[in-house]
Amino acid sequence: MGSIFHFPTRLIFSSDAAEDLVQELSHVEGPKVALLTDKGIISAGLAEPFLNKLAAAGVPVEVFSDIPGNPNVQDVLPAFEAARKAGSTHVVALGGGSVIDTAKAVGILLGNPGLDWEDLQWGRAKLEKPALPVISIPTTAGTGSESTHVTVIGDHTGFKKGVVHPEVFSKIAILDGSLTLSLPPKLTAATGMDVLVHAIEAYLGKRANPMTDLFALGAIRAAVRWLPEATHNGKNLEARKAMIEAATIAGIAMDQAGLGLDHAIAGPLANTYHLHHGLAVAVLLPPTLAFDAPAISPERWEALREAMRLPASSKPEDFSGWAKKFIADLGLPTRLSEVGLQKADIAKLAESTTRMAMFGNNIRQATAEDCAKLMEEYL
Repeated sequence: MGSIFHFPTRLIFSSDAAEDLVQELSHVEGPKVALLTDKGIISAGLAEPFLNKLAAAGVPVEVFSDIPGNPNVQDVLPAFEAARKAGSTHVVALGGGSVIDTAKAVGILLGNPGLDWEDLQWGRAKLEKPALPVISIPTTAGTGSESTHVTVIGDHTGFKKGVVHPEVFSKIAILDGSLTLSLPPKLTAATGMDVLVHAIEAYLGKRANPMTDLFALGAIRAAVRWLPEATHNGKNLEARKAMIEAATIAGIAMDQAGLGLDHAIAGPLANTYHLHHGLAVAVLLPPTLAFDAPAISPERWEALREAMRLPASSKPEDFSGWAKKFIADLGLPTRLSEVGLQKADIAKLAESTTRMAMFGNNIRQATAEDCAKLMEEYL
């Protein structure tokens, strides 16, 4: 088999997400909404316009905001119970990747009564029925969860195990850059670097194909052009809109083509030191690009070089240095010691990296020893 591209999510490029949400629900008979979000969104006032417009439209809403970063199954079940008791017909996710992943899990559980999430995670159970519709409204430009068919939820031990299935796709994603205007510079930079790394790894990965290349290269162009502006001039709405759209198309690319060594190392690194995911993938980009450079073909490099706005004379070996400067200019760390990596932990982290699902998709085959050496050199 060659490659398959399947993307059923309806994308709405919005300038008023609350109004567009009401319009989408107006096509449904008797909608009842479970609005999943987090306390930060509530305190920032971002949920209020949605609640007001839903109330004006006569749509009953059950709000659940007790969703932490990096949710585990223990965090999903209360959200599911709240939505179930309210008789919800739709799950609306207003927030970042953790909120959206939780909402996608809740949609599956609502559509499959009696299903045990951990049985599904570990292959002891299968989806028998469709999920309830999930409408994702991202408030960060980063994870791309609104456009993927995976939801990553920790089991009862905290181990992150994704569920990958076509039913996990959001039914609708409403993309409104104005919802990210209040993000502070460091968070804008970290989430935006997740966008860029998604796109780069999707383009360089073994499962890349002509369709995913279109999305990956488009996201790279947008992130290179607009992430510095969104970081340093956060009130620039054009930059904010460009980045939230880039996050979604990068999500499409990486969902269909897979990720690589950067994300494989970032998972154990972020879990060990409790790092923001975007920060972890950002600091790992220069060393992983240096490792991958010998495997980038001239044909693949030319399109990538153009998307990155690098000079025609540039070579793959120059990519790592460019990334380091780009990241530093965003105000993010460029050495692993700056995010807390301890030399004594490197061997264990390297071994954990080889067990990550995306490890085998990397453009250049690596070993645990390669990963350890890479981390040591950039400590």
